[in-house]
Amino acid sequence: MNDRPAPSALYDWSMAIASLWCSGGILLDAWYHFHSTVETFFEPAHGLLYLGLLAAYVFTAIAMVVNHRRGFAWNRALPKGYETTTAGLIVFLAGGVLDMIKHALWGFEQGFDALLSPTHLLIGAGMFLIIAGPVRSAIERARPPSTLPAQLPMLLALASMMELVHWGTQFIFLSEAERMNAPLDAARFPHDTLTLLSLLYDKQGIGLLAVLVQSLLLVGFALYAARNIRLAPGALAVLFLVGNIFIAAAHSNYAGQFAAVIVASLCAGIFGDAVGRRPNLFAFGIPALYWAVLLAVLALTMGGLWWSPDVVAGSVIFAGLAGLFAARLVGKEQSPPP
Repeated sequence: MNDRPAPSALYDWSMAIASLWCSGGILLDAWYHFHSTVETFFEPAHGLLYLGLLAAYVFTAIAMVVNHRRGFAWNRALPKGYETTTAGLIVFLAGGVLDMIKHALWGFEQGFDALLSPTHLLIGAGMFLIIAGPVRSAIERARPPSTLPAQLPMLLALASMMELVHWGTQFIFLSEAERMNAPLDAARFPHDTLTLLSLLYDKQGIGLLAVLVQSLLLVGFALYAARNIRLAPGALAVLFLVGNIFIAAAHSNYAGQFAAVIVASLCAGIFGDAVGRRPNLFAFGIPALYWAVLLAVLALTMGGLWWSPDVVAGSVIFAGLAGLFAARLVGKEQSPPP
């Protein structure tokens, strides 16, 4: 008998749906913190998040029971690649219980306290381990999935992992380059020049940091997928769209901001799918195109940009160079499995 059960498309899809459920729930919770006064642990956003985790527990328990009845030991009752899932379920449960106790004793966090709360980070780590299951399962198979429908569970789980990274870096997701977010002009307030210039540099720096970090995330996830499996046409478009849609919904206060992220994600994904066999163009072009399209859509839908032409053009080039640097940093390209 094999060491572990054979891969199961049903279990892969179940865990992919649970992954989306969890990542959507945690970013709905982020939105809820932005727009509501959270007074109890038992609020709707937490409910959705924990229902997603309950689904992951139920799906995993069913798979383990079925496979155990087929003769597999309990500690080897899940298909290869799902070793991290069981560990993640334990870590998440511990984080959730501790978070509930923490809220009951000391109330609820706001701002960076909520982001950096140790119990929230523990919850995020557990979710990351759970979500890794469908990804590792697809990569470690003797015959990895080759068509887009067959790769969808892996792609949805990988996109959910991308959303979780966004959750941890959400304060540098949007560039706030639209004109309505421009800082006050120091020339109009001469008595506050030093303060306003400091705010200008700080705001510009945060925007450029968003360009850098989001570029590295796009290229990092794309490279990981492309170097571990032969991606089907459309795979990166799915990855970037699903990997950005929840964070965009949580942080966009205007339709133009949301549209900019969605259109840019689709364009970057389609481009990556088209040039996947040209590594330099792949690594440079994905983030450069993403930011070129995003800034263009913001300019068209949000009344223009407050960034200077030099900053706009330089940001696009900066994004591409960051992607190229990331590709070179991880070493030579490895051919994916046949």
